[in-house]
Amino acid sequence: MFVLGISALNATDNGGLRPILLILLIVAVILILVGCSIALLTLRKQRKDHLAFSTLEHSDREKN
Repeated sequence: MFVLGISALNATDNGGLRPILLILLIVAVILILVGCSIALLTLRKQRKDHLAFSTLEHSDREKN
C-alpha cells in the first residue's frame, strides 16, 4: 500500500496516474466493504449471544 502511494506521487504524466488511482480507489472500496461485513457479523453475534443469555436467564427463573 505504501509503495502504491509513493508510485502515485512519482507518476507525473496523467496516463500513468489514472491506473494507480483506480487501483487505490478499488482497494479503498474493498477495505470499506470488509469493515462493514466485520461490523455486521460482530453485531449479529452480539445479538445472538444476548438472546441466548436472556433465554437461559428466563429458564432459570421458571425452575425456581
